[in-house]
Amino acid sequence: MDTSLSAQLEAALREIVGDGAALTSLTIDFASGLEEAALRPKAWVERATRSLVFAQGELRRPNGSLAASASAVFRRAGD
Repeated sequence: MDTSLSAQLEAALREIVGDGAALTSLTIDFASGLEEAALRPKAWVERATRSLVFAQGELRRPNGSLAASASAVFRRAGD
């Protein structure tokens, strides 16, 4: 995949949060090593309020090592 680590993480986070939520904050930590095509994304919601969703995500290499991790805050639509 030719997509940057940042774009892959943002896509995984947006998918877990759902449509209509606006990204308000995104922090990414990159691990050492080269990008690989077969990275596995994983994302989850840490906490959600009526107006905000706090999510975490990571990209792992085929050997299980961490390529990058992210935390994000999304504002729900209409708020």
